Amino acid sequence: MMKEGYYIHFQGRESIGVSKKIDMQIKEFSKHYDMSELEIRATDRSFVQRIFGLFPTASIARDYDKALQKLENPDFIYVRRAVADRAYLMFWKNVKEKYPACKIIIEIFTYPYDRDDFAKWNAWPFYIKERIYRGRLKKYVDRFVTYTSDKEIFGVPTLCTFNGIQVEDVALVGGAYREEEITLIGVAYMQRHHGYERIIDGMREYYESGENRYTVTLRLVGDGPEKAGYQELAEKYHLRDHVDFYPNKSGKELDELYDGSDIALGSFGMYKLGLYTLGALKTREYLAKGMPFITGCPVDVLEEDYPYVKTFSNDAQSVDIREVIQFYEKLKKENGEKKKLAWKIRESAVSRVSMQSVMQPIIDFIEG
Repeated sequence: MMKEGYYIHFQGRESIGVSKKIDMQIKEFSKHYDMSELEIRATDRSFVQRIFGLFPTASIARDYDKALQKLENPDFIYVRRAVADRAYLMFWKNVKEKYPACKIIIEIFTYPYDRDDFAKWNAWPFYIKERIYRGRLKKYVDRFVTYTSDKEIFGVPTLCTFNGIQVEDVALVGGAYREEEITLIGVAYMQRHHGYERIIDGMREYYESGENRYTVTLRLVGDGPEKAGYQELAEKYHLRDHVDFYPNKSGKELDELYDGSDIALGSFGMYKLGLYTLGALKTREYLAKGMPFITGCPVDVLEEDYPYVKTFSNDAQSVDIREVIQFYEKLKKENGEKKKLAWKIRESAVSRVSMQSVMQPIIDFIEG
């Protein structure tokens, strides 16, 4: 008889990238267990309730009672982390009291996360809640899942793994190389740690140098709090003809943008979070699609001499576009046509980032 598992998230379907990850994880879990998905949503509140909700001991209004009622003898619950407050803590307390044998596993998808989640002044009330309550989770949480090497977080033992992807579900990149043209593409919900200003700064320097035998174009796909700043920067540097912005894209539309691009972009602002390796899901998607990419931080699953990724410094320095061109020319020379290169990258992805391999430590813990 299969074990009963629940995947709980807090309105994760509102992000295309997060929604994709939820689907992939549930698909992999479903190979082993009888899985159900539960979404815990924020409930409507009046203006006055919102104000009172900012107090340290107050909680974000969420439908925890409804979620608790839907649980039926779970053997384990896998959770995407949300802000810890009193109600969040009490929910896990109630789950453990009702189902003491249930293993509660919470994924911390970025760690440390304080700088990223609570940097802005209007997030400070939630940071205070976090500081008060997250240390108490160790009473109820069995494991945190982390993409770092930390053996313990907030007093809770960890399961260390990597971000993964269903490689077989990702369309291989198409298209062909063009003469003296390079198109860079970044696909993201644009936040501080993406650091795309380093690319835009580098493009300004490249075009101002006059040594631009290649036409270099940048495509930024998606929305997010940093997008307006990137648009302003491109306008300020008179790069409107070389930097194109797109809203969120998925499916065939996104595949077509990839097909017309040559090199993808990882994150270039990890230094802002005090992080020194990159484990973003998007890097896995690039590998599965067969896209070479550049990044401002070493990628956790790749060796230092991995030939299809170029790593720049993890700081605020602009990205030298001449080095990007050299990387591109070397890829063309050593691998021939674009399709051949794409297959090489994709084949290398299977052993490194397939969902089966990255989820195995979690499966082992559930079975243990």
